[in-house]
Amino acid sequence: MKTWIFTGICDKSDLLLYMCKILAFGDNRVLLVDGALDAKYKHCIGVMHPKLPIIEFAGFDVATGFQNYSSLRKYLEGGDEKTYDYVIMDVEKSQFLDKNQWDEADAYVWVSGFEVTGLRKSSALLDELRAARIDDPLPPFHRVYVQVIEDLTDEAYIEGYLEESRIEWLGPPVKMPWDELFFALKIKNEHAGRLGIKPLSRQYKRSLTELIRRLSEMEHRHIRRALRQAGRRHA
Repeated sequence: MKTWIFTGICDKSDLLLYMCKILAFGDNRVLLVDGALDAKYKHCIGVMHPKLPIIEFAGFDVATGFQNYSSLRKYLEGGDEKTYDYVIMDVEKSQFLDKNQWDEADAYVWVSGFEVTGLRKSSALLDELRAARIDDPLPPFHRVYVQVIEDLTDEAYIEGYLEESRIEWLGPPVKMPWDELFFALKIKNEHAGRLGIKPLSRQYKRSLTELIRRLSEMEHRHIRRALRQAGRRHA
């Protein structure tokens, strides 16, 4: 089982939903864990039974409503946890994971948008995470920038808030482009309670493929094939 932690205060729900669907269509069993501030995923996926803690959606499972990862693991104890190939976590609360759970993860990804409010909250989250570790530094992070608009967004704007010296980055950032068609697809998916991928732009798909390649052991051709298969299904 591989565990990937995605953190940073911004709307990364679409990115993680698309990633989980592609991994699932790559013959993997995937669990997406909602550790976001506002428990957003039950709204994103149109949960019809809000009391169910784990919901199947678009070929993978989504865990919502857990106060922390320990309560989720207790729920899964002796059950399905060991059968997941990938556990993808959206973590926006410093108390959602303890230090050991952080250290057990296989990959760490810091996701940033360009909104000032989110960047300030992300900086505060980073301070909380660092304070909880005393002299033990945070692990190195991959970087992802979401809602990137060419010629209108500047990487230095984000790095100024995160102060690069406070955290070790692994390679250059992966940039997820944004345009009106992407936003329209997001709204359509949420209203339909589905997860269409095919209409995504080629540039977005390339960035998504590159991110999965960096984090997983999947070959590029296998990721591309899983993406094509996921695009044929509108679930």
